[in-house]
Amino acid sequence: MITPLADYPDLSAESIEDRADTLRLEYSAWAGTDASKPVSVEVVAEQYLGYEIDISDSGMFSDPECMGGILFESKTITVNAAVAEHEGRYNFTLAHEIGHHALHRAHYLRNKQPIGEQVICREVGSKPLIERQADRFAAALLMPAGQVKSVYEILLAGSQPADKPSTGQLRGIAAKVLEIGGFSHVSNTAMVNRLIDLGLVSGALYQSGRPQDFYRDARHVGFNKRTMSLVFSSLKYLLRFLKINRRS
Repeated sequence: MITPLADYPDLSAESIEDRADTLRLEYSAWAGTDASKPVSVEVVAEQYLGYEIDISDSGMFSDPECMGGILFESKTITVNAAVAEHEGRYNFTLAHEIGHHALHRAHYLRNKQPIGEQVICREVGSKPLIERQADRFAAALLMPAGQVKSVYEILLAGSQPADKPSTGQLRGIAAKVLEIGGFSHVSNTAMVNRLIDLGLVSGALYQSGRPQDFYRDARHVGFNKRTMSLVFSSLKYLLRFLKINRRS
């Protein structure tokens, strides 16, 4: 993260959740959409907030660890091209940068130093205070607490929070919440972490995103025509070998 400031206010989780809900409701009123439905973060960023979205793999974004960045003065959000290939990470990165706008822009502009325009960059491994705040905002914007809790109660018929689920069980619960709630725009990993944030599961560890966590079906993990071709080629040579041995 590159920023001249290190004194952003410490915000409570409740405050961040409230700000995300406020932005979502204000956007829905502006767009005339159903506030109970997931928002399109691209539309929020570009049309409602007036940011230009740039996809880049150059400069600092040649580093895959730098997933996205925001320039407040020029109102530009940049997303790493590698992230843009995965819908869940792309949407979360945009929502994260929108979080910087909602939580940090006013403070930044009031206190910026005359050293030129600065970029706040979302990095995989770096989680200072404002990055954790923006992550919580993104989760609340994409997966509103009320909606997630309602789906979870339907799913488990109002039972107590799942206690110490295995990773497989946790991902299974998250997958069902995604499906029932229509959260098609976020990853399984993001929903797992949201369930933990909201206290709907206990004794579970936050999950880090790996590329395979964001794929939707077998086609995206290499089970494609090329794979099938290799399989059939191997079988063809095996059958030929067996036929030759039988003749001999």
